[in-house]
Amino acid sequence: MRIRILTTIGLGLVVVGCQPPDRKDVSAAGLPPSATCAGYGIGTDTATYTTCVAYQESRAQPSPNESVPPFRLDQYNNRVDAHGYRVDGTGRRFAVQSPYSRP
Repeated sequence: MRIRILTTIGLGLVVVGCQPPDRKDVSAAGLPPSATCAGYGIGTDTATYTTCVAYQESRAQPSPNESVPPFRLDQYNNRVDAHGYRVDGTGRRFAVQSPYSRP
């Protein structure tokens, strides 16, 4: 009985030891163009490196603007603009309805 338990524990440890370590891979999108080209193994003093950097810089996307979104959702999932008015899908305000008006 002890041999079975020890064998099971030992086999479990071997299986866990064979797993690759959890690591976060850095995507190439977050690297500057010079680091991307250097990662390809291109020498930094060659014309190929200069061409690679120029190509990577031309492909670079501008960083997103950290502005406030034009609409938000209120507690009832209605679209609301920055001033608190309900808006439709195109951004036009709905008519304000007073709770005190008569039908």
